Amino acid sequence: MKEILEILSPVLGDDLAKDIIQHRRGLKCPLTARGAKALLKQYEMTGNAVEAAEEHLNRGWQGFKAEWMQKGKSFRDERNPMPLKTSANYGPAEIVSPPEPISPEEAERRRQMVAKLRAEGVIGRTMQ
Repeated sequence: MKEILEILSPVLGDDLAKDIIQHRRGLKCPLTARGAKALLKQYEMTGNAVEAAEEHLNRGWQGFKAEWMQKGKSFRDERNPMPLKTSANYGPAEIVSPPEPISPEEAERRRQMVAKLRAEGVIGRTMQ
């Protein structure tokens, strides 16, 4: 613990460094010296390491990435196969405007097509 504290304390201060160590212990994922260096690097990439560490604790995250703190940029996990516009878990859905109304000519063409398909028996028959 002393080695990890020596890594985190110069940037975060003793109290916050101890809180980070305790937080990780509480998650049953103790922080190693190597992990502490990587975590500190991510904190520093945000431009405000103390604020990043506090956000990390407040959200109860096990790990932390600087990109999670960038305002105006929604988080996207490249390993998630779901596209952003259909995934409720990774940001706002894509805004879709209502379709344009069809012209009277297009409406008539569609009516004629449906009538022809019904006459041919393609639609309107029951499934067996």
